[in-house]
Amino acid sequence: MIARILLVILLLLPVQLFAAEAKSGRFLHEVVASSKVHEQSLRHLLQGERGLPSWVRNMLSRPRYVSGASQAVTVDGMSMELFGACLAKQCPDSHLRVLFLPDGKVVALRVADKVLGEVVLGKPSTEALSQLRREGL
Repeated sequence: MIARILLVILLLLPVQLFAAEAKSGRFLHEVVASSKVHEQSLRHLLQGERGLPSWVRNMLSRPRYVSGASQAVTVDGMSMELFGACLAKQCPDSHLRVLFLPDGKVVALRVADKVLGEVVLGKPSTEALSQLRREGL
């Protein structure tokens, strides 16, 4: 009986580990539209924040941004998904990066805007902040 239980545990273990890995190749607008956890987590982070460009404040209700494919990254030993987005047709002037955990909870967000400057939301570690400051979408 114990051998059967151990076998079941060993068979399920890789599935559990795979489920906790961050994904990649997804687009921010599709993820927030299809995942309530991602959408609510991002909404909570943005809610009431001042000093954000209007396209970021309204990104969940009136999306005017484009995004690149997400990347799976490891930050502080944890799997995360890194998304990049920018104001359509003005990417060099106003863009953001956001880190999500595999469960859909947002870790931190960084906005870089030519007029408003840099805004960091959440409490990113030094390693997370370096990921948020990476170039590109």
